[in-house]
Amino acid sequence: MDGIARLVVRAGALLRACVRPLGYLAFVVALGALSLASRLLGDRHELGFFAGRLNRTIWRYPEVTRTGVRMAWLVWIVLFVIAISPDDPLATRWDEVALLALAAGVLWRRFAVRRVGR
Repeated sequence: MDGIARLVVRAGALLRACVRPLGYLAFVVALGALSLASRLLGDRHELGFFAGRLNRTIWRYPEVTRTGVRMAWLVWIVLFVIAISPDDPLATRWDEVALLALAAGVLWRRFAVRRVGR
C-alpha cells in the first residue's frame, strides 16, 4: 500500500508540473481580457470601470504577474519556432506575421505607450 501511495503522490506532482504552465498562461490571457474589456467599455460603463480597476490592482503586484508573463513569452517563443521551422503545420506565412504583430503590440505598449503616459 505504501508503494501505491508514493506512486499517487508522484503522479500528482507530475500532473501539477504539467498543468501549472497552462494555468499561468490562462492567468495572463484573463488579464488581457480585463484590459480589453476596460478599453472597449470605458469608465462610464460599470463593467469597464470594474475591469479597469481590477486589472490595475492585479498588475501592481509583479510577484503575482511575473511568472505568468514569463510563461506567455515562453509559449510565444515555442509557437514562433514552430512557425518558422520547415515542419510548420501551416503552409502560409501569416502565422509568423500574426505572432510578430502580437509581440510588437505587446512591446509597443510596454515601452512606447508607458513612457508617453508618464
